[in-house]
Amino acid sequence: MMRSQRTMVQKMMIMLTLSIYVVVIANHYLGWQLLGLTPQMLSMIGIFISSLLLWLFVAIDWPSLLCLLGMAVLPEVGFSTILPLSFGNVTFAFLFFTFILTYALDQTNFIKRVTGKALHSKWAQQSPWALMVAFYSVMLLISSVISPTILFMIAYPIYEEICAQFHFEKGNRNASMMLVALFSTIAIGTAMTPINHVFAITAMGLYNNAFDTEITSLAYMQMAVPVGLAIFLILLASLKWLWRLDLSSVNLATFETLSDVPPATKREKWIVSLFMMVVVCWIAPEMLAKIWPALAAFSKSVGIAFPPLLGIVLLAIITSNGEPLLDISKAIREGVHWPSLLLVSATLALGSMIAREDSGIVALLNNVMTPVLANLPATMVVLIFVLWAGLQTNVSSNLVTVSVVTPIAIALAQSNASFAANPAIIACFIGFMASMALMTPPAMPYVAISVGSNWVSARQAFLYGLWMVFISVVMCMVIGYPIGNMIF
Repeated sequence: MMRSQRTMVQKMMIMLTLSIYVVVIANHYLGWQLLGLTPQMLSMIGIFISSLLLWLFVAIDWPSLLCLLGMAVLPEVGFSTILPLSFGNVTFAFLFFTFILTYALDQTNFIKRVTGKALHSKWAQQSPWALMVAFYSVMLLISSVISPTILFMIAYPIYEEICAQFHFEKGNRNASMMLVALFSTIAIGTAMTPINHVFAITAMGLYNNAFDTEITSLAYMQMAVPVGLAIFLILLASLKWLWRLDLSSVNLATFETLSDVPPATKREKWIVSLFMMVVVCWIAPEMLAKIWPALAAFSKSVGIAFPPLLGIVLLAIITSNGEPLLDISKAIREGVHWPSLLLVSATLALGSMIAREDSGIVALLNNVMTPVLANLPATMVVLIFVLWAGLQTNVSSNLVTVSVVTPIAIALAQSNASFAANPAIIACFIGFMASMALMTPPAMPYVAISVGSNWVSARQAFLYGLWMVFISVVMCMVIGYPIGNMIF
């Protein structure tokens, strides 16, 4: 998290990590043989630890570039190795394209229109509870294909308007529970699919690079969607019977939220249609593999970056009222979250370097972890990583969680014959649990905004969020793990 002035802790971390960089690189070139480790092993350990400290306590943008620079100056590595692993990686390209594509959809009233129709449907107007279920359900659906932060910034004013019509003010316990349920729903939807979601895609990309095999979007969703739906149903049940949300005083007779959204324009219809086409291109080929193998083969050959790139090109070519549907220059300036992309690029390269045999990290982990893992069943190993990812993502950045936990899990799986768990399942669960960031303000921007708005207190976010994380861990192991064993 960037601030105008660095704190004393941040300054100390910068001094410490820069010192580590200088020492390990000097050791590499001067042949000091510090700690009895090979120069490349010590360099990679130093770069990993320094990057982690900077990501956790200082920022994610320039430390990511420093991480790439540190690896690139190692004589055994070089820029010709690091750049293809980072900015030239297909996962980086995929995320870059999806940021641009999502920006186009964000410039329309589509999300507000869909939400308004759900809130004013005949079923939703039956009771306040039906209305809230409709609201959260449409948020779950949209969050499964939209960036969580973007969706929250659209949904938050809608939430405030609903509270105003319910006559709930800041400090009202019911309003607090409704807001926690909102960002929890968005987190669940984010966890359910890798579509436009950097956390799952990064974890999958790290696995794909390490094992030279692909976790497809459909395979991830076959495991994650049932888990997410179960968590969502438990959230609704908790809201009503455990947290005891009280809507008895609410009167829907005068409810007007999102009743005046303008009709869809031709421009919006084009953008939404092309966005949905991209989503179908991600999922349909694998679903139709048995009846249309040529389509599945083509989809596999072009990769996951092809659909969003095709969508962007079409958005730039097609015009409405004489103007292109998408201004790419503006989308790159305003729609691409560059700090996240820089972190992804560093993570992809760092994960690949750690997994390389000549780095020595794999052998070191094998020697250290073999006594620990030798007698652990696969279920326990998976549970350890699910808990680790779920807890870390709620005290640090969720993308940092993926960047740290996934490479370690992959390195252990590659190095250790006694590693009983399936690394594909673990990678999917790390991406899933990294999305469930809802306990503390540092976890996700929408938690920080919610707590800062005084609609919900930090204590309420922590307690309600802790319950949801616990439920998520249980559902991953009870529902997701058996499904994962059947898929992978």
